[in-house]
Amino acid sequence: MEMTMGALNAILRLDGGSPSIETLLRMAAAAPHRGRNPSTYVSGPLALAHQRNSASVADPQPYVTDGGRLAVVLSGRLYNLDELASKLRQLGHSVGDGHCSAIAAAYDAWGVQCVKELDGDFAFVLYDARNRRLLGARDAIGVKPLCYAHWNSSLWLASEPAQILEAGVPADPCETSISSYIALERSLIDASLSFHRDIRRLKPGHIVVQEGTGPAREEPYWRIDPVKKIEETSETDIAARVRDLLIDSVRRRTPSEGPYACELSGGFDSSTVAALLRRELERRKIDTPIETFSFELRDQAADEPELIKAVAKSINARHHHIYVDTENAFNRLPQIQRAGGQPQVDMGLLYLWRCKEETARHGVHVTMSGLGGDELFFGRYHYLADLLRSGRFIEFTRDLMGLFPIDRSTGKPSSLQRLTMAYIASPLIPRNMRFALRKLQGRPVVPPWVNSSLARRTNLAERILQGPERVYSDYYRQDCLEVFNSILVNIALPMHEALGAIFDVDTRFPLLDRRIVEYLFAAPRELKIQHGHTRILQRKAMEGILPSVVTQEHLKKNFNPVLWRQQHEHFLSALKPFMSQQSFRIADYIDVDWLRSTYEAFVAGRAPGQTGYLLWYAFNLEIWLQAQGSSRETIRDGIPAA
Repeated sequence: MEMTMGALNAILRLDGGSPSIETLLRMAAAAPHRGRNPSTYVSGPLALAHQRNSASVADPQPYVTDGGRLAVVLSGRLYNLDELASKLRQLGHSVGDGHCSAIAAAYDAWGVQCVKELDGDFAFVLYDARNRRLLGARDAIGVKPLCYAHWNSSLWLASEPAQILEAGVPADPCETSISSYIALERSLIDASLSFHRDIRRLKPGHIVVQEGTGPAREEPYWRIDPVKKIEETSETDIAARVRDLLIDSVRRRTPSEGPYACELSGGFDSSTVAALLRRELERRKIDTPIETFSFELRDQAADEPELIKAVAKSINARHHHIYVDTENAFNRLPQIQRAGGQPQVDMGLLYLWRCKEETARHGVHVTMSGLGGDELFFGRYHYLADLLRSGRFIEFTRDLMGLFPIDRSTGKPSSLQRLTMAYIASPLIPRNMRFALRKLQGRPVVPPWVNSSLARRTNLAERILQGPERVYSDYYRQDCLEVFNSILVNIALPMHEALGAIFDVDTRFPLLDRRIVEYLFAAPRELKIQHGHTRILQRKAMEGILPSVVTQEHLKKNFNPVLWRQQHEHFLSALKPFMSQQSFRIADYIDVDWLRSTYEAFVAGRAPGQTGYLLWYAFNLEIWLQAQGSSRETIRDGIPAA
């Protein structure tokens, strides 16, 4: 079986002392689902541990060169291993077999900038004993996690916060993360912060370098280039280039041995990945069925069973329907929080647990997902503001008619007021002016349920007013980037990885290949969404590969309203004991009196739509805080030796 996941642990004593092997092993034991019986390496101020499961690279780890000159521990894998090894050999560097050897050789060739040459889903720690330098790195999109802490004269690194907490690092909550979370402003969530004050998450596309005894430095090695231009100019050539990139991305991510699997909802993105996986298997002359999985709500407003059936038949798939309409998703919330290491954001992610669970039950340890297609091939309607600002009034009118009074992508009536406010006025009106108007309407910048003292301590109002960094000059791509970062990279992707790790399932994301992301952010918007038509480029790229029933335009379904409706009674049942508590751990962060009155209105059916989300966030945060309190009561007395 091809293996690719596992976990890493590292301790670097900054005072020159020797790390404790017992502490290192406790760190590894805090994430047993990522692998038991860790392999270790201890030398001088460094201690490394690698946890292997059925999805870890076959390389011996920790990997050590020249009697300890370099030491590497890796979670994940490289997809350009062969190309990288060939390039290094041409430069005169010796490269052994395996991913860790290539990383060590790349470091010898290019130093800490070696990560720019690596393509894959990875997190690794490399120690250069000769120069007393530690390098930690995370892949460009952030598929594999890496977190770290400076504490007790040491640098601690691991795949999960729980591993670092087990070493004795204080578990105090991060108030900045909590205030961003409960403000319901997803764009505020900082990818570099965990929900623990003293533990940082390394951002995607970043490295962390420790030299000497001072603070470690973080720096980016990759980010989406807002001025990148594509060479192709015609729609046909652009579609051909996208097709080539998609084919190669799936090829790189297809394991060398079966079973072969992917998630298949019937939507365009998962169908794209499934069809290209079959194409790759045919190239390898493999005719074994593909195992495909979908969770379904048994509701035509959310499910696409006819598309699942058509795609499954065309790719020779053995499809597994996972029906979740009668399940109480809240029963698994504490387990999911432990896996993710923080309160949850999207209720829909609860169903990922069942999908990963069923995938593992059928003996599958590597699967693929179509995550990322909406953000890259579709986007939202902020381009209307671009058309209006640039004086393209005829085109603006034509596109608006594609969305009103009927939205062609959903087939449902649309609101002109909502379209105007969300996609035209909101982008065109400066952010500070929008909030000034909110104040005139009696709506403060900081939501009324946020504890005012917390808001002051975390500069919440200032952060809300500042908003996300402006990268693109046009509103359409700026919104695509914000959604890509705040929802996909910061929320959905980490939960896919964390829940997959629980069940020893490595999920790969062909649409999030770095080359595809770069190319599609630079591709013309008119080839993605125009005149009410969507996924124009993706349809053309997949012609002849996907069944016509998928490539033809059909109405986009909305999963979330059905989910909330089906889970409503379960949600009320979960909220009742929560709101009946005499004391709340969230009282330091949320106005409990405001929360109680809001809950009463919600139960009576008198609350606005946003109320359900607020209660969901408060409920999540309370469960998470209670779990932190319980876990700290079991921590041993005293500070463990590093």
